[in-house]
Amino acid sequence: MGAGGEGPGGADFKVWQGEAEGAGVKFATSLADLPEPSAPRLALISGRTADNPRLLTESIANGCSCIYLEKPGAPTVAELEAMATEAEAAGVEVLMGYNKNVCKYVRKTREFAETVPGSKVTFVSNNAYENTAESLGECFERNAEGMLKNMAIHELALLASFYDVNVDNIESVTADKEFSSMQTLPGPSGNDFTDFDKIKFTIKTKTGTEVSVQADRCGGTDSYAYVTDAEGNEIFRYYMPDEEDKAHVKVRITPIYFVIVFFSRCQ
Repeated sequence: MGAGGEGPGGADFKVWQGEAEGAGVKFATSLADLPEPSAPRLALISGRTADNPRLLTESIANGCSCIYLEKPGAPTVAELEAMATEAEAAGVEVLMGYNKNVCKYVRKTREFAETVPGSKVTFVSNNAYENTAESLGECFERNAEGMLKNMAIHELALLASFYDVNVDNIESVTADKEFSSMQTLPGPSGNDFTDFDKIKFTIKTKTGTEVSVQADRCGGTDSYAYVTDAEGNEIFRYYMPDEEDKAHVKVRITPIYFVIVFFSRCQ
């Protein structure tokens, strides 16, 4: 796991690693350590954004025929374009995720909001980091691209997909200063990193749409969305996962054998 193995959650991961290895799952510190693929190999890249171009190159070099790349994919558009060219030349399909567009809580919330004139939607994303300088400092360093390009990127994708939010159509961005919090904290390297530990803002578009995003590194394990009426009163809230999802997962848990290359941010 590298240095991240000694950080928050590292001990729990090692316990799970031992259980998974007992079931035949292979853990490696490099793609080069994996055996030659005997079947189509999928690389699931979920790592530091700055590392993604290198990880994509290594995935292609080590026999991956399909790559699932977590957005935003790379720090710059130029790097994304180079990655697309590299994958196309190698005949490797690249899919971008993870897509909350298809989540039930997003669909249910949007459907309800459409029935209430003048309503507004707020998408909430939570992580479960401890609210300590040590835990958040490790988080800030490991996700040095910042909260908006890291944690809240999924909600920004929802805004682009469903609420006409793009650079040319934004009329205003209003920060909730009472909720939002920015800190400068030392990471495991000893260097200081400045980022939001929580943020909330509302975007209003030139076409009249108004939508909000709230993200909290220490907010818990659940993501959800809620709807407020024209007076600002909350009238609907839907969580992910809901009780139906939890029951479905319980029924569907069976032994699964797969070949997936997963690049954790705990490197």
